[in-house]
Amino acid sequence: MSNYNLYISSYVHAGHIGVLVEFDVSPHTSQENAFLSLVKDVAMHIAASAPASMDDLLQQPFVKEPSITVAQLLTESATVLAEEVSITRFVRWTAEAEKPMETEPPKSPSVIHRLAS
Repeated sequence: MSNYNLYISSYVHAGHIGVLVEFDVSPHTSQENAFLSLVKDVAMHIAASAPASMDDLLQQPFVKEPSITVAQLLTESATVLAEEVSITRFVRWTAEAEKPMETEPPKSPSVIHRLAS
């Protein structure tokens, strides 16, 4: 039996991009501030960069620090946390923004009925 747990986090950007990301971490690591910051940063990265696969995600330059990849970010975080941290899966989706309501009246004529008294 493993000493690791799955940790799932969500992130929503501007109400139209959603991300769920799952990490494999030790139980005590999942409560540390450094880990929670990493989770948020990775979810925001996924929202911003739209990786097509796990390999694509790990090889992308990290949006907050483009001089390192996401894989390097995970390695650096493992050093800080003294625990290995891995992303097991993620999902990203977008919702089409609704069209704004028309502010002008319709151009076609309206039909008005009068009731005869």
